[in-house]
Amino acid sequence: MRAHSNGFTLIELIISIVIFAIALTVITGLIAPQARQSAEPILQLQANELGQSLMNEILAKSFDEHSERAPPFRRCSESSLAAEDCTSTADLGPDSGELRTTYDDVDDYIALSNQPITNSLGEALPQYNGFNVVVNVTYDSDFNSATASDGVLAKRITVIVSPPNSEQYGFSAYKGNY
Repeated sequence: MRAHSNGFTLIELIISIVIFAIALTVITGLIAPQARQSAEPILQLQANELGQSLMNEILAKSFDEHSERAPPFRRCSESSLAAEDCTSTADLGPDSGELRTTYDDVDDYIALSNQPITNSLGEALPQYNGFNVVVNVTYDSDFNSATASDGVLAKRITVIVSPPNSEQYGFSAYKGNY
């Protein structure tokens, strides 16, 4: 009689490896979606930071190119003080040769749409790689987006931020002609 040896046979070892592989596949299948979902709040936070900071920067600018920023502080289209007319709807956007560092009114920011994300000095912001921004500015004096271009008392500024996960986060504000 032969002595019984301690250990595993080759068949037992192969079966245990197959069972272990199946278990790892199931566990990985459950964890992988959770890892993707855990990144969503970070992207939401980054999109919110970007949208709010850009909106604050835009709102700090003048209402229109033709609004005077020095005494006598005439608003564009203020007929009683013989002020210049406000920029026409067709001409909204940056003036020729104007860069972000020299933007002086809210509608200049339309040019930022679909451009790489930079700060107000034109420096790249690598933490926003894959993000996209669309800025839209329209006249909206009755504060009703359904009837745009209805006067020159207010401009509606809309900023849409799209992070890499293809969600869209919208920010909207009005800048008055004052």
